Formats: sequence, C-alpha cells, structure tokens
Amino acid sequence: MKALQLILRYIKYVFTAKGKHTAQAPFLYEFITEVLSESTDDENCNSIESLRKKLCQSEKEIQITDFGAGSTINNSKIRKIKDIAKNSAKNAKFGKLLYRIIQFYKPKNILELGTSLGISTSYLAKADANANVFTFEGCPATATIAQENFDKLNIKNISIILGNFNLTLANKLKKILTIDLAFIDGNHQEKPTIDYFEQCLKYANNNTIFIFDDIHWSKRMENAWNHIKEHERTTLTIDLFFVGIVFIKSELSKENFTIRF
Repeated sequence: MKALQLILRYIKYVFTAKGKHTAQAPFLYEFITEVLSESTDDENCNSIESLRKKLCQSEKEIQITDFGAGSTINNSKIRKIKDIAKNSAKNAKFGKLLYRIIQFYKPKNILELGTSLGISTSYLAKADANANVFTFEGCPATATIAQENFDKLNIKNISIILGNFNLTLANKLKKILTIDLAFIDGNHQEKPTIDYFEQCLKYANNNTIFIFDDIHWSKRMENAWNHIKEHERTTLTIDLFFVGIVFIKSELSKENFTIRF
C-alpha cells in the first residue's frame, strides 16, 4: 500500500512540476543552470560508484539498529549489505547533485543525519576536501562499514558521530557552532524531521542550505516538508520529489518551486 501511495504522489509531482527552463527568479535560474542541469562524471564520482557496485554485490550480513521509521522494503534486523546499498543509499543521480551543490556553494561545515553505508557522505566529502563533514549514524554496524568505505576512498574530512540523533545532535552542534549545509536523511518521521530542522537553524547563517531526503516518503513526511516551507526563516524552497532543498537567504522572496528533475 505504501508503495502504491508513493507512486500516486510521484504521478502528482510529474504533472505539477515545472520544467528546468521556466525559472525567472535570478537565484533559482542560477541554481538550475549551474547546478541542477549540469552533469558530473569525474574521477571522484566514478570511484564512489565503483564502490557502490561492489557493495551491491556483497552478501555480508549485519545487525541493524534503527531509531527511525525503518525501511518500507525490509524491516528485518539482519540485512545483507547489498540490500542496504540498493534500497537505502541515494542513487548516483542525487549523489552527484549533492556533489555539485557542494562544489558550487562551497559550504565549509557540512552536517549529515543518516550515514548508512556512507555513499552520500562520500559525495559530500569528495566534492571539497577542505570542507568538514560531520555525519550522524545510529547503527554501529553500518557506521563501521561506512568508515571502511571512507578509508577505501581515501577520504580524510569526515567525522562519524555514533548514536541516537536525539542524544548526539544537540551536543555536537554546540561544538561545531555554525552549519553551512545540512543534509537530513534519517528517521523519516514528521516530528523528528521538524525538530532536527529547528535545532540546526539555531546554528545556521544566511547562506546555509538545507536538503531533506524523501520529503514525499509518507503523508507525515509531507506534513514535515509543508511545515518547513512555511517556516518564518525559510525563503526559497525547491521540491525535486525525492529531495527538498531549502534556502534561508533573507534577500530572497518567499517562494516554493516544484522542479522536474
């Protein structure tokens, strides 16, 4: 039933989304032409996708600890790495989008909620070796695999914070002090998603970018997305169906866009 509801929501998105060339607002036009519409196929991306391919073939089983909404595909506590790689990690299209966002806007302190096997994290970190990536993960087993993957890719600018986000996020934010980009890809429940946004906002600056994963994953995630769009500090939002992007730049008009991607 959840899969059917997601398909119906996607059909609605397809019919309501605007084409990439309809943007008139200068900031949005720049984002679409310089980031969204560009293609990426460099050595960093190729190395990450090569690793993903190997993970998708791994028969190794690990014990899953999940503090969030869990998987709609496999709720078993024992899962094969190949299943996690196929079902949980953002695909190459969105991984490369994260990569281009980092390269274009050059955020220095990057926060990710939901490391999983580290594929998206690797895109965030490989885009700028001088950036600091703080990635939060609740499952010890997947965090261990993620660190092994970072070592294989020779990534040195990632710090893994292990534990329940509700216990680790606030303390770490006090130490980081400022967040330039936050990729929220964990828990997938309405209230926690809003809470994470509110917590990170306290450490955001005018140029901070928020990226939310699976904004149409459930009705409650859509509620969270709508709440975030209406927030007083939110200005421009971009709905790409599988991810939502939020800018809080005070000089921008408050507008919500749904763009076909």
